[in-house]
Amino acid sequence: MKILLYGRTAKNIEELVKNLGFEIVNANPEVVISYGGDGTLLSTERRFPHIPKLPIRSSQLYNKCPKHTNEVMLKKLLDVKLHLREYKKLVTTILYKNFYALNDFVIRNSDTTHSIRFKTSATVDQVLIGDGVVISTPLGSTAYFKSITAKSFTSGFGLAFNNTTKKIPPALFKDQDQITVNLIRGKATLSFDNSPDIFVIDENSELTFSLSDQTAQIYDAETLRCPDCRLKKV
Repeated sequence: MKILLYGRTAKNIEELVKNLGFEIVNANPEVVISYGGDGTLLSTERRFPHIPKLPIRSSQLYNKCPKHTNEVMLKKLLDVKLHLREYKKLVTTILYKNFYALNDFVIRNSDTTHSIRFKTSATVDQVLIGDGVVISTPLGSTAYFKSITAKSFTSGFGLAFNNTTKKIPPALFKDQDQITVNLIRGKATLSFDNSPDIFVIDENSELTFSLSDQTAQIYDAETLRCPDCRLKKV
């Protein structure tokens, strides 16, 4: 099997990968090994879309449980014992170009000393005051979305309201739904996943978000949520 290794410390598993019988390539891999954590997986997907990925937590960062050691995960891949699942990405259009998020889109105030005023199609005509919103996929709902709402979800997509003056519960949507967010007043930015691209949103701008036809193919993404694989103390 031809694999490409990606991650800041991915070189540390090169010898193991070769000894197990994999062929390491720099182009046209059958699978990309994302060696690191959540951020590495997002970067890997952005750089190598449409190619299946296996996320493996870095041994330099985590004390891993017996089920998720480097060797165990790689052997399972070789023996076709891992589940490959497709995860839908969110999409929005900015400057006539589509942008996709595997985890989430975040609209927030660019000046932390001032709130923004905005509307969403989920809250009808209410003008909300706060730090912004997070539009999340199920995969991303265990990250920023959960830190705001203390909840996660498994289907469709979700909208979380970040530090609004009026407490508003998160809204959940079906696969075919779409939502709009309109910036009424204030300075705000749009970011997505851990991309370095951050966009300034002008007042009176309206952005539409929905699930797209694009998907990420990931083997056993749940391994990144294993409670028995613990972050090493620095």
